[in-house]
Order: sequence, then structure tokens, then C-alpha cells
Amino acid sequence: MKKVSNLQAVFANNVKTRRKKNGLTQAEMAKLIGVSTSFVTEIETVRKAPSFATIEKMAEVLDTPAWTLFSEYTDTVKSVKEGDELVRYLLKNKINDVIDDILK
Repeated sequence: MKKVSNLQAVFANNVKTRRKKNGLTQAEMAKLIGVSTSFVTEIETVRKAPSFATIEKMAEVLDTPAWTLFSEYTDTVKSVKEGDELVRYLLKNKINDVIDDILK
């Protein structure tokens, strides 16, 4: 059995979630990005991984920066600016956690 990376599972979940939020069926998305419906199914069920070119098309169709499809923390990111703000927020929280651990 093929081992699935956490990153691939996160990607698959994000694609499926965003596709549904955008009101697209797998068939509609497949047509928009130029692949078969079964390939979209295989991506969303973590059986296949898309090429970089396909990832870029998916991000465009899903109206999100491509990097957000790989992150567990970007459900609401709609633009690079919002993404930058999210990264700053997460980094600040991580720094605070480290400081708290040191001061314990």
C-alpha cells in the first residue's frame, strides 16, 4: 500500500473543501483545469498527486494562492496579503509559545 504524506492529505482536503465552497462539482473542476473527473477524484482521495502546472490551475479556479492548498491553517485566506498576515500571526504565536516554555 502506498504511503500518504501528511502534506498530500492536507492538499487533498483543502482542494475538496475549497471546491465545494466554490459550488463546483468534481466534473466542473476537471473541465476547468483540463483533466478527467476521475483524476480530480483521485487527487481528493489521496490516490494521485497533481503536477505543479495542475496545482497552479487548481489554485486559479479555486481563487486562492497555490501555497494555501498545502497549509492546514489557511481556510479563510483569499489573497497573498491576507496570507502574509496569517503567517505573521502564526509566527508571533509560535514565538510566544517558545518564550513561555523558556520562562517556565
